[in-house]
Amino acid sequence: MIKKFPASIISALILLTCFSPLTAAQYKIGAGLNLGGGTISGNFIKQGAFTSSFFVEAKPGTGSNFLLRLSFLYITDENILLTQSYGRYNPFIKGFSLKGSTSQSMSHNLYVEESLGPLLLNDRTYENINEWDFGVAFSLLGGLDLRDKNENGFKVGVGVEYGLTFTNSDVRYLSLHLQLEYML
Repeated sequence: MIKKFPASIISALILLTCFSPLTAAQYKIGAGLNLGGGTISGNFIKQGAFTSSFFVEAKPGTGSNFLLRLSFLYITDENILLTQSYGRYNPFIKGFSLKGSTSQSMSHNLYVEESLGPLLLNDRTYENINEWDFGVAFSLLGGLDLRDKNENGFKVGVGVEYGLTFTNSDVRYLSLHLQLEYML
């Protein structure tokens, strides 16, 4: 049986993320992209994967290193990158996470970032599976801060993220990725 996840919950998460910082006196917003490799597993043997995600984030108030980050992620079998895989079903998972993120400066330009939050994944690892699973995602990243003194600009880094679900098919992923982020 195919279960569909209500679009109203996804819409509420997006609205919460986009408009919650507007209640603060000042806020910063940003967006970014992760690309990398890793593994996906669940009710099947662990296999290599191509990982990608796009995120928007908001920094409520000033003087805080806390960010609220809404991510859309798409993780698929690494064979999708090969031309030989045409016509064959390639397993994938897609979903959303809403993580709280904080960072610490290690020196003038170097920083470390940690994130933790709820995760919602759509398991499409087999052609006949379409399950929504709830879980948690956490990540660790080290990077180079290229922003100016006004905190506008780019940040780049290398990170690892692990997502684990607790319901239905227990799908999980591990991602080692490059991250590019721009703060407005």
